[in-house]
Amino acid sequence: MKVLFAASEIHPLIKTGGLADVAGALPIALRKKDVDVKLIMPAYRGILEKLAPVKSSINLGNPFGCGDLILLETHLPESQTPIYLVQCQSLFEREAGPYLDQQGHDFSDNDVRFAAFSWVCAMITQHGRLIGWQPDILHLNDWQTGLAAAYLAAWRLNHPPVVTTVHNLRYNGSFPLERFDEVRLPHDLLSIHGVEFYGRYSALKAGLVYADAITTVSPTYAREILTAEYGDGLDGTLRSASYKLSGILNGVDYNEWSPSIDPYIHSQYDLHSIDLKLQNKLALQRENNLPENAQALVFGVVSRLTEQKGLDLIPAAIEPALQRGAMLILLGSGDKSLENQYLALQERYPEQVAIRIGYDEAYSHRLQAGVDALLIPSRFEPCGLTQLYALKYGTLPIVRHTGGLADTVFEEGHQANGFVFYHASVEDLQAALERSMEAFSNATTWRTLQIQAMTQDHSWERATEQWLQLYHSLLNH
Repeated sequence: MKVLFAASEIHPLIKTGGLADVAGALPIALRKKDVDVKLIMPAYRGILEKLAPVKSSINLGNPFGCGDLILLETHLPESQTPIYLVQCQSLFEREAGPYLDQQGHDFSDNDVRFAAFSWVCAMITQHGRLIGWQPDILHLNDWQTGLAAAYLAAWRLNHPPVVTTVHNLRYNGSFPLERFDEVRLPHDLLSIHGVEFYGRYSALKAGLVYADAITTVSPTYAREILTAEYGDGLDGTLRSASYKLSGILNGVDYNEWSPSIDPYIHSQYDLHSIDLKLQNKLALQRENNLPENAQALVFGVVSRLTEQKGLDLIPAAIEPALQRGAMLILLGSGDKSLENQYLALQERYPEQVAIRIGYDEAYSHRLQAGVDALLIPSRFEPCGLTQLYALKYGTLPIVRHTGGLADTVFEEGHQANGFVFYHASVEDLQAALERSMEAFSNATTWRTLQIQAMTQDHSWERATEQWLQLYHSLLNH
């Protein structure tokens, strides 16, 4: 089975969020199951230096008037996974990140940039002879690839099945109607049943409407996005497409996230040497100039500081816990007013609160290994990966019951592995913090929860079985 896997970011080449982690891990896991997966992404500035030498290059012309689109073939650095890069200097070789300029604003031509990328994905899918390899399935991810499904629909030829995976519905890739001609699609697609979206047009909607299967990154999120509360204006489209919608939980790359082999942490440990986790806690306290205190419950946060993530709830909710001697260690950045609230909390409790604004991959591993509980109070969370990392590290997640958090963290019954609250309110979060402190005061209770957490299997190997079933169902349709 041949699958072309299209994504706008792939770890370890470029990453702004969870999409990159999935795109960097799922194709490799599928290749271990004998699926012939090839990746495709734009050739951003500096990407080629991170890859093996280019094996072949094909000029696909200049359909968007922005310069020739060149398709380069190479493979990922740590594996033999083949990857195609779409090269176009004017579109992709820019100083800043993949989507935003140096001022943090969307590039004004993001529609054309990702339309060109999507067009190449569709061309290869339709005309595999161009590269001597014909995919059986085109697997799209998020709005940046959504127009590929629209090009295939517009060409009105038989083509391989298309899967669209939604990693976060909020990013719908919508653009003004007056720019629609720039993406070289026929106007008959511009209807309420096509790509039109509240007086604009949406690349993600194209990916939903014209796909043969839609997936999202957890079963609960797949149900939530059918409602107005979580559907971000696309719930009507999704309800009419619900027959082809399913949720497949993301996996974790345990080669990257496992305390038994983690090169970044102070003391490696596993289920049988879980006592060594304490050494990581003391080391983390030292690193942050906090008093070394094994008895203090240390709460951690690794997150973008946004309201979506519920990070506005923590400063007020955690005060009573801090007054009882708990600690808080945070790594993240985002909303400036939230950053300032956390820095103010650190000023009030200098012996208990350590705030690091920014992102640091190695430090995020040390934080996961060193804290006792991880706070993830998200208002919505398609899948969430930090709680999956936390479980592996015996760090108990405290989560709001939504999306992938609801599918992976449980407070009741034989699966209990963390703490769950239901309403995005300071009071509900505060009550969950109270329950966690009560559990922490009983060493046997806490250890039982840690063991439940660490024995859960969220590996990509497990997730790939569901992907194989979906791919086969499309090919046998």
